Order: sequence, then structure tokens, then C-alpha cells
Amino acid sequence: MSTERDRLFGTDLELRDVSWGMDLIRTQGDLELARGADAISQALRLRLVVRRGELAPLGWPDYGSRLHELIGEPSVVRTHARALAYARAALEADPRVVAVRRIAAGVPPGDRNVVRLDMDIELITEPTPLNLVFDMALS
Repeated sequence: MSTERDRLFGTDLELRDVSWGMDLIRTQGDLELARGADAISQALRLRLVVRRGELAPLGWPDYGSRLHELIGEPSVVRTHARALAYARAALEADPRVVAVRRIAAGVPPGDRNVVRLDMDIELITEPTPLNLVFDMALS
């Protein structure tokens, strides 16, 4: 039985990060599903990963983010500021997102070519913000 939260945030095929991108998760021959909080977390991560305009031929010209434009840029304050702006714009375009309440950029220890975005996202009908951490490689 589906809860109100599951209905609101939907159900999707569950994906996992692998070295070449993302892949479907299978258990005993069946595909796994992401529901509720897992589904919205996955959807928001995908929105950050997909290049803005990449899905235009499918009728979604504004879906995605501009984070890919930062690949090859140095890990400096200016690049981090652009990453914050691009991530905020992409996430707030999702109709289930009320606002990105907090967003910070940093560099994980020992990996200076990665920008780690740490975000608190207010979702519709949810009293507690969703914390989403997203690592983006600059190289």
C-alpha cells in the first residue's frame, strides 16, 4: 500500500552510481524500485547530472543543470559560486521543491578536483528539509 508521501514523490526505477555513470539495480531478476524519499532524492540527483537541454528532443528543453559547463574549470571560489547558482536553479525548477534553503560548496579531503555541494531542500508538504550531498568532478 502506498503512503501519501510515496504518491507525492512517486516511484521510479532505482539507479546506482557506477564508474561509467548510472545503472539499474536488479534483485533476483527483477528491477528494484525507488519510492518516496528515495525517489525524490534520486530525481533531484538526476536533475543535477543531466545537461540542461539534453532532453529537448524528448520535449523537456529546460530539464537538467548547467553544472557540466564547469568541467575543466579550476577549483576556486568563482567556480564554486557558479556551481551553487547552477545547482540552485536546477533544483528549484522541480515542482516538488519549494526552495533550496541552504547550499554550500566545499572540497572533499584529498580530492581537490571535486566540488561537494551540501544542500537542504524544502519539499512540498514536508516539514523537514531533505539533505542532499552531491559530488561533482571538475576533471
